[in-house]
Amino acid sequence: MTDFVSCVETNNPEKALSLCKEDITWETPMGNFKGENGIKHFFNWLAETVTEFKITESGNGIVEQGDKAFYEHTISGVIQGQKVSYPIICAYEFDGDKIAKLRSVYDRMSIAEQASSGQWFPKKMVNTIVSQMQKGL
Repeated sequence: MTDFVSCVETNNPEKALSLCKEDITWETPMGNFKGENGIKHFFNWLAETVTEFKITESGNGIVEQGDKAFYEHTISGVIQGQKVSYPIICAYEFDGDKIAKLRSVYDRMSIAEQASSGQWFPKKMVNTIVSQMQKGL
């Protein structure tokens, strides 16, 4: 699992795929990615969207139980010229020594708020959505 995380951080989809079953499924808030083509597509999107990409273990770190493991960490990088940092939790399911399924959970709205902070119109749009979501709290 730590090798896979390292592959994500260094944008090495070939090595990452060698750690996975052929029919791997990676579910993320951005979409679901299946098999070699899906995983490569997600890696390419990350490389094009986020620069200075860094993964730092945080919170509970890695928790393992049987053929499942959970990894709490922080991702930081630069999106649209703005520095962003957000917590993420990934749930891994293994089949033998290969990753069979991966689910990543993170707050897309937090990323949008941070990435749009230097731009007037996107910032206004994101803040309007956040205000509506928090109405009544």
